[in-house]
Amino acid sequence: MGSNEPPFQPQFEPLRAPPGIRLVDRIDGGEFTLLTPDAFDPIPRETDVFPVPVDGAVEASVEELRTPYLVGVWVRDEDFDLVEQVTGGEQASLGPGRYVVEFSSVQLKVYLYVEGRFDIDTTDDAVTFSMGSATDVLIGVRSYHERPARTITTTEKPRDVMRAISQFRAALKTTSPERSFPTLRGHPPLVELGEELSVPASADVAPPSMSIELPLRWDRILPVGSLAYYLDAEVVPGTEPRLVAGGDHVPLLGEHGFEARVARILKHVFTLDAITRTEGLYDVELHERSLVEDRISHDFGELYEMPLADRVRAYLDIPFEVVEPATPEWKLTADIEPDASNVPVLPFVAQDLAVVRVPTNDDIESRIVEEPSPDVERFFRDEPVLVRGSTRPVRSSEEPEHSAASDRVFRPESTDSLMQTFVGDGIPMGATKMTPEAFRRRLDYEPAESGRIRVDIVNNEATMSDESSVSDVYGAREWVEFDVTIHEELTKAELADVLQQETDFFHYIGHVEDDGFRCSDGLLDARNLASVDVGAFLLNACNSYEQGRALVDSGALGGIVTLATIPNPTATRIGKHLARMLNTGFSIATARSLLEKDEQLASRYMVVGDGHSNVVESKSGGPLLYEITFVSDSGMKMDIRGYPSSQHSVGGLRNWNIKIPVTSCISPIYLKDIKIGKDIFEKISDLDQYPILYEDNLLWSDEIDLSRF
Repeated sequence: MGSNEPPFQPQFEPLRAPPGIRLVDRIDGGEFTLLTPDAFDPIPRETDVFPVPVDGAVEASVEELRTPYLVGVWVRDEDFDLVEQVTGGEQASLGPGRYVVEFSSVQLKVYLYVEGRFDIDTTDDAVTFSMGSATDVLIGVRSYHERPARTITTTEKPRDVMRAISQFRAALKTTSPERSFPTLRGHPPLVELGEELSVPASADVAPPSMSIELPLRWDRILPVGSLAYYLDAEVVPGTEPRLVAGGDHVPLLGEHGFEARVARILKHVFTLDAITRTEGLYDVELHERSLVEDRISHDFGELYEMPLADRVRAYLDIPFEVVEPATPEWKLTADIEPDASNVPVLPFVAQDLAVVRVPTNDDIESRIVEEPSPDVERFFRDEPVLVRGSTRPVRSSEEPEHSAASDRVFRPESTDSLMQTFVGDGIPMGATKMTPEAFRRRLDYEPAESGRIRVDIVNNEATMSDESSVSDVYGAREWVEFDVTIHEELTKAELADVLQQETDFFHYIGHVEDDGFRCSDGLLDARNLASVDVGAFLLNACNSYEQGRALVDSGALGGIVTLATIPNPTATRIGKHLARMLNTGFSIATARSLLEKDEQLASRYMVVGDGHSNVVESKSGGPLLYEITFVSDSGMKMDIRGYPSSQHSVGGLRNWNIKIPVTSCISPIYLKDIKIGKDIFEKISDLDQYPILYEDNLLWSDEIDLSRF
């Protein structure tokens, strides 16, 4: 893939009722709307007036612009210095000048360029910009979507793979602390296997800031991809694993092993970068800085100005224990089997700054699940209810004593990351089953229709009609257009047609047998379909793993499947919860993981393919979970946990448009023991639909009755 591809062109769609403009990322499907008093036709303009990169810009002559809901706003002067930060409930007035307005926590990077005075008002449930008279405002948009600029070919030799990983750093857009922002970390080059090492001539980059020395072993090479990428480091052969920065030699073997030491250094350096960047363009009151500043003797201003190698050396003088309370929730842990065929996944997990572990075959064999848990078996004995397919468990006593490696069901080692993926042979309970091909597919996926989300719901079992009510959930979002279609009692040919037409999300309700989806005239085996045109999917039926895996192999991005028998009442409840989560911005992987906080049988659901797949983006900068831990007459105490999405990865800046004791923080967030009044909680419920966890029950903010607390 060449580096001379044109940037993605966003769409600027004028709206007549209500008047305004819709900004659309036709690649990721993200969109944002700006409302105006009167309809207008946008005029395309050059982008060079903006001091930051944008993919497209238009001009609008307006007296007022208004957002559809509350968002954070940063205002910068013509030197790009921050002059105002405005959040919910505040007002600001800007005098004559040239300003760039940046929006926080929306689905695209949106900027305004304004010359003249204007006022900002966020005291309502939106942000209003008032210019006083017709003013030419430039609207600039940049996609969050990143494509690799080139492809590197490597052999299966560990030394060549090291040289390929050493090229990941070429995608960094800066070596300053601001590279902790996901938008300043480009996608590392793709890696494919071939007969000889080939690094395109255009891949020449500046000398590395440091190096990582490793023995020529897969269990040493695979885990350092994220660290080498983020540290702008070259990976070279060495007798002992160590990081070499400015003459200092930092051992990479620690008390808890090599992988844990590498992950700890990555999180440590990243967190300190995200704190130190407050000395630069984003001079905000950062929650994480307040947690550690009094315990760190280094001057953050001096750290900000240091070259990368010196800054890393200074960071590593600070004890890990001091920084760990400020470390954000980590997005992803990837377990990758030590095989050269898995090397092509490394650029994708590095882009997510994933923690990488290398399980051995013995590790996996020791975690194989032979039988359902006693609690689950007791559930089925005590609850003789309709199930969604054959009652035979995934692994029964009739199966061969030793099944093939590709069929073994096992529980990967637990992780504290929000998402977990496995690349290799076997079926990982509670994680995402991923392949190099599925990673690659995310680069080329486009929504079925730009600016509109298509959902197809298939109910092939009349006794399960309760779950069809999810059609009322999908599309229950303001400012997002949906096309939701319900299909019932489909034949094999009709179901094949649904799977082969373009759709962003496919929700299946019914029975799945060993040989396919149960249809009105027999079984449709997805393994016999040459291709499908499905984005994400949910197969809410018993033992749907094989059919889901077939959909991914035939072209789908990824989906949620089951590994065993699911009683119908449980499946219906889970199906409704998943629909609501996906409709509020959770990815299929984070939605599935959230189920485990409420559902005993959640472990029987897993993700195949790309766990990043979603239906919509959260309108608030990434989905949230509120866990209420204490309630009194005057208010409540809660933990707030943020989840990543395809457009909001590790390192984003989260602002709050409600009055809580925190202003800005690093995403994904985890705020403990936040005390708020019930009036603020009502405000939260009005802003969006959020999952609420209370006494181990999963509730929803728009349905909750405060009088029950």
